[in-house]
Amino acid sequence: MSLRFRLNLMIGLVMLAIIGMGTLFVVHNARRSVAEEVRSSVNLALQLIDAGLEQTVAAGRSPVEWIAQLARLDGTRHLSLRIHQGGRTIIDLPSSIEPANSGDEVPRWFAWAVAPEPLVAEKHLHQIGNPMIQITIDANPADEIAEAWTEARGFLLLMLALAVTVYVVVHTTLGRAFKSVGVILEGLENLENGDYSRRLPEFYLPEFARISRTFNHTVCALERSREENRALTQRSLAIQEEERRYLAQELHDELGQSLSAIKAIAASLRKPGRDDKSTTDAVGTIQSICDHLFAVLRTLMQRLRPLMLDELGLKASLEDMIENWRSRYPNIALDFRCDDGIDDCIGDSRIHVFRIVQESLTNVVRHSCARHLKIHLSLIETADECPEALLLKVSDDGAGFDPSLAPAGLGLLGIRERVASLGGQFSLNTHPGSGVSLRVKIPCGDHRP
Repeated sequence: MSLRFRLNLMIGLVMLAIIGMGTLFVVHNARRSVAEEVRSSVNLALQLIDAGLEQTVAAGRSPVEWIAQLARLDGTRHLSLRIHQGGRTIIDLPSSIEPANSGDEVPRWFAWAVAPEPLVAEKHLHQIGNPMIQITIDANPADEIAEAWTEARGFLLLMLALAVTVYVVVHTTLGRAFKSVGVILEGLENLENGDYSRRLPEFYLPEFARISRTFNHTVCALERSREENRALTQRSLAIQEEERRYLAQELHDELGQSLSAIKAIAASLRKPGRDDKSTTDAVGTIQSICDHLFAVLRTLMQRLRPLMLDELGLKASLEDMIENWRSRYPNIALDFRCDDGIDDCIGDSRIHVFRIVQESLTNVVRHSCARHLKIHLSLIETADECPEALLLKVSDDGAGFDPSLAPAGLGLLGIRERVASLGGQFSLNTHPGSGVSLRVKIPCGDHRP
């Protein structure tokens, strides 16, 4: 059962309840009005009879003469009059057979609902020497019921028209609103299926308009994240292939040639007739080639993973990398500071911190054209002086860039992804001509979420 059907059903039931309560209210008032009107008519008839009898007695006439005059009356709308004397009916005046509103046919249910209890009034006249006269007045509420129905019918029709109008307006409003809900559901289904090209329109209702703007913003963010992930994946594959190509080239150029040279020199040592000086020179050449091979191997291993990081820790590895970097780029003044206890705080994630610093140095060389560079690593401690997080600040005085206009740099994107994987916080502050300031906060091992 859909929400729209349930709402329409609830609204319809509420309208029926309102109509039912209104009908009960109208019937109750009509029943009370008819009963009061009939009771008033009977009381008035009794009062008129008493007044007529008093006038007749005061004039010295017999009440029988006055009663005989009642036979000449026409039937009334609300009452029927019967007079009995000595067991015989001397006057029978029924009520008028045509109600005041003869064209209005009262429904049986309404007549049954508003009909009052039967009301019969009697009056007895005692005469000396004559039988008792009994006057009986019966109330006939038919005409009052017809008038009550005329008034109630107009009210009920008005209430019914209002209820139908309200239901139609609410139904139409809900229909337009649920059209928006349908569009939103369709957009969510497209989003679930991976289609990020669909955007929701601007709805006329403010609540749905906010949902539309939030949905479109979310879709844009998801689409941008998917493109970034795709770029990262492609970049990761490219870096992997580049590393393999570099290793294969180094192994072929350096190790292959050096081993061939060693093999040739070793073969020449086996030739007869060589003097000691030639042998000494060959041995020296082999030693220099071996020293070169060791340097190449150290470079390759350092490129794959710095061994010093596992042996001496993060701080020593960073200091060694900084020294090598200073020797390669002496024109950039580098200010490096690192607190003690970094390794105890960062634990097994030190390789990520090392790569973040390494990538920051690479970005400065490739893009910033900076003259001064600062790299500071400090510990953030809790109230009880326990390390809570590692704070890395990298800033330069280079060209800077506009973050909103700059293309998605895979270096910064890779740093951002590393920080996110560690549960840290990444912030970048830069403007054209004002350098770049990078701030990374990584929680310590015991404080990570």
